[in-house]
Amino acid sequence: MVDVDERRSPRDETLPPHVTTPLLQLITERSLDEDYAHVAARRGAGAKAPTSRSTRWTTALAVATFGALATIVAIQTSRDSDVQALSRETLGQEIEASRGDVAQLQRRIRTLTDANIAAEATNQTLERQAADQAARLRRLEIRTGYVAVRGPGVRIEVSSAPDANLRDEVRDEDLALLVNGLFVAGAEAIAVNDDRLIALGGIRNTNRAIHVNGRPLTPPYVIEVIGDRATLQARLLESTSGLEFFGLVDALGFRYVSQNVDDVRIPAARLRPLRHAEEDTDADGRTDEEGAKP
Repeated sequence: MVDVDERRSPRDETLPPHVTTPLLQLITERSLDEDYAHVAARRGAGAKAPTSRSTRWTTALAVATFGALATIVAIQTSRDSDVQALSRETLGQEIEASRGDVAQLQRRIRTLTDANIAAEATNQTLERQAADQAARLRRLEIRTGYVAVRGPGVRIEVSSAPDANLRDEVRDEDLALLVNGLFVAGAEAIAVNDDRLIALGGIRNTNRAIHVNGRPLTPPYVIEVIGDRATLQARLLESTSGLEFFGLVDALGFRYVSQNVDDVRIPAARLRPLRHAEEDTDADGRTDEEGAKP
């Protein structure tokens, strides 16, 4: 192998050292040379090392400064401790006051909770009473004919005999017997020729025409009844009015046809206002019913 030095050309020997020297070696050498030159320059300028007297003054000044700082820190700490103690006392007072407020709020919550429970109980009672009153009102509306009704029942058709004379035709008292017998048998609502029977109305004869609630009817007379289909007609035959009516059917030859119906529809009555009736009260302001004595 050829040695590195043997591979240098004659031109390398004529180059300056800072060109041929490796870069890392050159940086190290120059750095040391500059340090030596700096030290030599200070010695040449006559710089003296610090004396022991100046050192003592510097130390004393540092100690005094440190002491002053320590004193300031101690005073500030004492003041801060007083402030912290006062803050803790104030905070404790605020905590106690807050505890009182919390206790008062808790008592208020318990009071409101009890009141809410009582109100809910009262509301439930009122709801039950309202439901009872609504059911009672509904029954009264049905009984008085105030509302239209529907349900299972019986449809009955009554008419005079084909060859009946004037005296043997169906009259108002004949239909009244049938209607009374049906109510006794358990009828809940009755209409004659789509005219609802109510307490303020009735069945009346005017000459030969039968009037229901003041309205004239024409035969045949269709009586629609809402009630228990299983027992209604049987109980009609057991009632006094029913027996009397069927006696007329046999004697006068009335045409009578009845059938059970799944869905009977009865309209509301044509209500008429009371003209003369009014509530009667005694001297104590009570009604006759309230003031009645046994």
